[in-house]
Amino acid sequence: MSLRAFHILFISFVSLFCLGVAVWALYMERDSLDLAVKILGYSCALAALCLPLYGYRFYKKSGSDFN
Repeated sequence: MSLRAFHILFISFVSLFCLGVAVWALYMERDSLDLAVKILGYSCALAALCLPLYGYRFYKKSGSDFN
């Protein structure tokens, strides 16, 4: 597996992880009034939106040669 392929795979896993943390922080801990949990949820939600865009741009820039 090349470094480029690993990078795309890692960005995919991190995106899913951020999405899971955002769901947990914003919906499962809805009763919590802790500001830190809300900040964590919103920042992970933003990362879950931005990381796939970054991964797509990286994939297009690096080409499709993933040997």
